[in-house]
Amino acid sequence: MAETAKTIVAVHGAGMSSWAWDDLKGRLLLPCQTLSLPGHAQHDRSGLLPSIEQMAAWVATQLRDQAPRSVILLGHSMGALIALETAPHSAVGALVLLGAAAAMPVHPDLLRLAAENPADAVEMVLKWGIAASHPHAAEIRTTLQQHMREVSGTALGSDLAACDRYTHGAAAAKKIAKPVLVIAGADDKMTKAADGKALAAMMSGAQCEILPDCGHMMMLEKPAAVAEAINAFSTRS
Repeated sequence: MAETAKTIVAVHGAGMSSWAWDDLKGRLLLPCQTLSLPGHAQHDRSGLLPSIEQMAAWVATQLRDQAPRSVILLGHSMGALIALETAPHSAVGALVLLGAAAAMPVHPDLLRLAAENPADAVEMVLKWGIAASHPHAAEIRTTLQQHMREVSGTALGSDLAACDRYTHGAAAAKKIAKPVLVIAGADDKMTKAADGKALAAMMSGAQCEILPDCGHMMMLEKPAAVAEAINAFSTRS
């Protein structure tokens, strides 16, 4: 019997959309479908989904025509939490989690800022999200700023609140018996590398790769290294 063709389905992080994967997807060996959650694509004014569970249910609807175990579900930050929740879906054969942790509590000051002044909240996220030592930190920050401002002004606050309220990450991870790759940035200040390691340890057979001199926005900071890790993982999964 012929092996089922695999595809990567990518889910972005808080306040972002499918553009977050533009630097990465052309480097991947497998075809990559990039999703924009409701209310996140430019000019999309559909309703935002207020919980990780509801976002996961929406992602599941996008997988309904996929063959069993044909999808490698790729998630960044909030998208990693969504991937954990979506993991039991029959189409999902493996997971790749970037900038991930079992829990992602958000500081009350950032939650308040995101609700009251989204533009300033974007600046705070960008300040902490990119490794200061990166030689192109300023350029990456400018690109992210431009794109994040194209997303609905209320999306970042809604997404951060959903991450803050989500408490089922560890329970979801411990139930996963599929191949998992966790990629963490050594200089990530938003979801620390130690949290990524701890998450990987909750899943049987999961592996964790730490990228040096890299922050939270690894798919933009180190797209070649991230792609190399995913490509190697996809050939084994």
